[in-house]
Amino acid sequence: MHGGQAMLKAIERSGIDFILSSPGSEWPPVWEALAEAAARGATKPKYINCRHEAVAVAMAAGYTKVTHRPQMVMLHATAGPLNAAMTLRAALHERTPMVIISGEIAAYGENSKVADPGGQWLHDLTDLGGSPDLLRGCVKWADRISSGELLGPTIERAVRIAMEPPAGPVLIGIPFECMMEQVNDIDHGKANEVARAQVVDDASIDKALSLIAAAKNPIALTEHVGGDPRAVERFVELCELFGIPVMETYRPAFLNFPRTHPLYLHHDPKAVDAADLILMVDAVTPWYPASKAPKNAKVISIADEFPNSRLPYWGYNVDLALVAPPASTLGQLVKNAKASEQVAGNRASYQARLARTREQHDNYFGKLKEDAQKHASDTPIDPRWAVHALGQALPANSVISEETTVYRGLIQEMIPRSQTQSYFARVTGGLGVGLSYALGVKLAMPDRPVFALIGDGAFHYNAVPSCLGVAEEYGLPIHAVIFNNGRYLSMETSLIKYFPDGAAKTTGVHFGAEIGPRPDYQHYAKAHGGEGFRVTDPAEIKTAIEQALRCEKEKKLTVTDLVLSDFNPR
Repeated sequence: MHGGQAMLKAIERSGIDFILSSPGSEWPPVWEALAEAAARGATKPKYINCRHEAVAVAMAAGYTKVTHRPQMVMLHATAGPLNAAMTLRAALHERTPMVIISGEIAAYGENSKVADPGGQWLHDLTDLGGSPDLLRGCVKWADRISSGELLGPTIERAVRIAMEPPAGPVLIGIPFECMMEQVNDIDHGKANEVARAQVVDDASIDKALSLIAAAKNPIALTEHVGGDPRAVERFVELCELFGIPVMETYRPAFLNFPRTHPLYLHHDPKAVDAADLILMVDAVTPWYPASKAPKNAKVISIADEFPNSRLPYWGYNVDLALVAPPASTLGQLVKNAKASEQVAGNRASYQARLARTREQHDNYFGKLKEDAQKHASDTPIDPRWAVHALGQALPANSVISEETTVYRGLIQEMIPRSQTQSYFARVTGGLGVGLSYALGVKLAMPDRPVFALIGDGAFHYNAVPSCLGVAEEYGLPIHAVIFNNGRYLSMETSLIKYFPDGAAKTTGVHFGAEIGPRPDYQHYAKAHGGEGFRVTDPAEIKTAIEQALRCEKEKKLTVTDLVLSDFNPR
């Protein structure tokens, strides 16, 4: 068979659901193999033309965040991965597995025995070392294939490397000539059985339980544990057993704990500093800077990675690191706690702590609601009211893909989310993934309405025509809600913070802040068969969401432009 067929067979054996691609001239062997597979009735993998490289990578990431199954991303030569570098880096730091395949050339037309892809490769499509060398810092692992016989085995190995903890994207450079070669498909006929340690030893679990049981003022801090719904269930159970308050740190990527739960609290650095025990549950940056650790607290880390080797600096020291999949560790802690006499004897004190935390929760979130309602009639629309109104209007089964900056805290705390996999967000620097994440989530959960809550600045960084085009072509009706304050408010706030009496403050000239004239964002939807809405009246937010939900039933995407004041909630 030719190399394209061998690649597709390896992809099929690896259980890949989708090949997400931004087309390139080197992929005819794979397209031909896909056409042959379709002719024989194969249903997987399905091919999705993403129209932009960053969309392909981020859409794959969104799908995998829901399913935990890595997907295949097919990009053009070196230019494709370079165009997707920011989204690849995001997948690396968010620990999202996927396999990127990028085209290359081996012979530059000098070998008459193999296919020649054309002179453009010599002129402008290749770089020294190819995609693997150029993008090595943005992926977990990268290599290039030197022979067609290695196509299948390398792809299957790459899938396993991507999944190996800590998970992440991997990249393979594949010469066009290898894909055109006649090769023997290497199928070992059996799956690799890998026995990997999944549990922490009992002595360490008992040591952790003793610290937890004895703590008078414990706090749990989390960031990523919501990536595994099983871990969230066990996390909730553990915290309920001991009455442990839970706070999410600055950039949670998931719904890590039901935000309506009485143990869920607003992140308060003073409360963290006063704690005598910190449970770091899949939290990369529980406080900042790392050197300002709580003075009198023991620290227990629960994560499948320690000490975060992908970061150039981390700086957090802990008393006990329980390194294993968090769902497993949390399950062990719950099981042993239920059998512990020490825990049973302290039950009354844990219940009292739960009651105190419930009061804190109710007071804080009650005041948030009251504050929002004070601004219910403000025009332009006050962001506090806008987020509160969205929280009232979005159905319980809806999913949020969030990409704002200054409004992130409001969205997390004022839109009540209690179901796992109902909130997804970026956690890395760099905007431009919110719409693509929403597409990937919708691909994985087609029966749930998916709302991309996105700042107007972030919206400009997204590949908007490509995203909306994919939504229209593949019947993925996402609903973009744009927080339109007409400026890069985060940048403007920093300018005034660091130069409170400077020229920018006195003249009112804020370079790098304004997005103007403000576009009428609703019209993006019409170009792709959807409906657009512009909301300037605070009383019309609920109506706009109801209209979006009606469009959902018709498989139509929507873009809702919320025209906001420039109030900064930070």
